[in-house]
Amino acid sequence: MPKEEIFGVTMQMRRTSTAIAARIADGSGRDSDAEFAVELRRGLAACHEVEYFILLAKDLGYLKPEMHDILSAETVEVRKMIYGLLRKL
Repeated sequence: MPKEEIFGVTMQMRRTSTAIAARIADGSGRDSDAEFAVELRRGLAACHEVEYFILLAKDLGYLKPEMHDILSAETVEVRKMIYGLLRKL
């Protein structure tokens, strides 16, 4: 990413990426599976945001297509894991 983007798309990607893990951690400390599921769904929403920012960064020319593909695949994998956990609840 270009240095001038450090507080733009880059910061949004970091904030949203950390929100995924924070939602899972927050939900795991809740009193019920239903409350945990709410936080997992919020984590899924953050996954979708991250996917958007990855696509935006590629479209703006900040990410090479290869890096986009790698990051996108990793985000999809995280989303699948969250969906799996939701199904178990």
